[in-house]
Amino acid sequence: MPVYYTGLNASPLFSNQDGIITSISHLTQIPFPEITDIEIGWNYFLLWQNTKLYITGKISEEDEKNRPRLMQIPEESSGSCKLAIPGRDSVVVLSTCNEIWKYKIYDDTWQKVTPFIPSNDNIQVEHAIKLSQAGCTVILTNLGRVFNAPLLVEIPKRVKFVDLTCGFDHTILLAENGDVYSMGMGIRGQLGHNELENCDNPKLIEALAGLKVVQISAGGWHTAVVTDQGDLYTWGWNSNGELGIENKDKKVYAVPTLIDFKNDRGENIEINVKKVECGNSFTICLTDDGFFWGCGTNKYGQLGKLQRNLENPYNFVKLDIYFLLDSETVKKFKCHEWGTAIITK
Repeated sequence: MPVYYTGLNASPLFSNQDGIITSISHLTQIPFPEITDIEIGWNYFLLWQNTKLYITGKISEEDEKNRPRLMQIPEESSGSCKLAIPGRDSVVVLSTCNEIWKYKIYDDTWQKVTPFIPSNDNIQVEHAIKLSQAGCTVILTNLGRVFNAPLLVEIPKRVKFVDLTCGFDHTILLAENGDVYSMGMGIRGQLGHNELENCDNPKLIEALAGLKVVQISAGGWHTAVVTDQGDLYTWGWNSNGELGIENKDKKVYAVPTLIDFKNDRGENIEINVKKVECGNSFTICLTDDGFFWGCGTNKYGQLGKLQRNLENPYNFVKLDIYFLLDSETVKKFKCHEWGTAIITK
């Protein structure tokens, strides 16, 4: 299945006679066969070919000249890579036998993480199902518990979490009933508690109480969520318009704000959002009619080629992705760091 990318690039897969193309300003197919998924790192990509995992980027002089490097968990493990989350200098990997490994990309070395999830023969076996990392590694288990590895996070009673996402220094958690919790640093309003205080343990975002949130995303110092009614809420840092709120004078929104969408005449229109993704200082969402909308910085082309001449739109504008790809072929899309990837069927 073809995978397309736009934004900051350090992979030699995108090269010309002058070397690596560092800024890709429009959706371009990644020239690597049979990609089934992708993760976007700071200066590298993780490319999946079914169960095989490759890394490609500005990691070493050897990597700049050769094909992507195959990542293989040491033979002492009986499993292969199942999930992989990119960090600045390492990749955290969950194996098929539920072991957690850390791959140091610049040393090309593996380190097995000492097991920290307790085992109990009297209950269902607990294991990691999702990883996210920024300044730390946060892990969600099949029982809905959360670890700030290796420590168990204290969570409210009778709350089961089903998803998590991390920004630079904050974590957003989605509960089974659609409530949203946050923890971490709050100095830029990214926790959504209408204050700028830090929070060590998950705290309910009261402004979203009564709404059923179905999808969450965090990037940099901001957060976005989608409700079951197709509404989009954003909050946090708005220095580059990444919240989609057309107010350049206010940089911090410490409480979730409902986003309005406008047509080319500046009139409010009804939009149902299906999914949202946050990168560093930009946000992209997909609507139920198959259109992509984006806001925030487009310095490296991460929003793709805009239909209007706006370098950093402060409100959501319709992107040209719809016109390049039939919406029926889009399987999923991802935003991370300074790039956007679209995986097709």
